[in-house]
This record gives sequence, C-alpha cells and structure tokens, in this order.
Amino acid sequence: MIQLLIKNESDLYNPYDPSQTRINEGVYHYLKTYCSPLEASKHVHDTLQIITDGPIDTDRFQRVLHDAVERDIAEFDRQIARNKRRIIWEGVLGFLFCALGIMLTVYLDELLLTIISLLGTMGIKDAITISTTINHDIKNLKKLLSPIRDIRLEVVQRNEELKQ
Repeated sequence: MIQLLIKNESDLYNPYDPSQTRINEGVYHYLKTYCSPLEASKHVHDTLQIITDGPIDTDRFQRVLHDAVERDIAEFDRQIARNKRRIIWEGVLGFLFCALGIMLTVYLDELLLTIISLLGTMGIKDAITISTTINHDIKNLKKLLSPIRDIRLEVVQRNEELKQ
C-alpha cells in the first residue's frame, strides 16, 4: 500500500491547470518512487491510500493518473522507436565502413584503412549497445510504471483517522 497525505483535492493536480486534468508533478514523482526494481521486489503496491481532510473525486484522479502513466509510456515507446531507427543507421554505416575498408586495402595506406575500419567498428558497437542495453532499460521502465495505471484508490478522511 502506498499512502499519500494531502490537505485537499487540489493538491493532487497541477496548480497551473485550471481544468485539473494534469497530475501534480510532485505527487506523480512520489508515486513513481515506488516503481523502482528494489521497491517492486519488496511490496506489492496495488492500493493508493489518500489521507485527506476533504472529499476527493476518485474517478477523476484515477483518470488523471492513468493519463500521466500513458503519456510516460508513449514517450518510452517513442524513444524505443527512435533508437531502433538509430540502430539501423549505425549498423548499416558501420558495415559499409568495414566493407569499404576491406575493399580499399589494395589502393590506400594502412592509416586511412585503420580509420575507416575504426569508424565502422564504432558504428556497429553503438548499434549493439543501443539494442541490448538502452532499449532493454527503457522496456524495463515501462514494465515498472505499468502497475500505477491499475492501482486502486482508497480515500481516508483524516479527521476520522484522528478519532480512532
């Protein structure tokens, strides 16, 4: 269970958004701290308990929270797509430079061939690094963020809590 203490419902939303359709960045950052691999392995955070003095429209907050997570996941998807295009270009250029180096061994000196081969090798290495490391990390972030979309909301009135 994740607990969140607020004074009133407006604390949940961005203070610059009069329509209250954007989540407060501080609240969202706080919720995302429970998405680290270490936290995810410790607890199952399936409930968000909001402790407040006043009433809260839980449906609206659930929608706003869901939208924030969807925006982050969409950004991760855009990053993965950009990285895939970069992998292709880096790989193609890397292989072209390596092939060019091999073909020109007959005509050019060794220093120029070494530079061409080095450029090709660097391009191939970057393509492999992006594919195996960077995109993998982004996919893991998406997995960790996904449970927030389906979190159950529970509102507890603080004055009721103080009476007990």
